[in-house]
Amino acid sequence: MSDIIKKRVSESLGKEIKIFLNNGWRYAGKITNTDEQYVEIIDYKTSSYKIIKFEDIKDCEVVR
Repeated sequence: MSDIIKKRVSESLGKEIKIFLNNGWRYAGKITNTDEQYVEIIDYKTSSYKIIKFEDIKDCEVVR
C-alpha cells in the first residue's frame, strides 16, 4: 500500500471515497475516521460503518 494513498485518505475526512481492495471488492462511502492502520467509512450500500485496513487497499478515488 502506498504512503500516498494513506496520506490522501487521512487528509480527506468528510469526503466521499471509492475504495478498491486487493481481493477485488470495492466500497463507496464517506470517510469518517482514520488512524495509522485503518480507515473508517460510512458505506452507502449498507448504510453502516466499515473499517478497512490500509494494507488491504489496492487503489482509491477521493470524490469530493
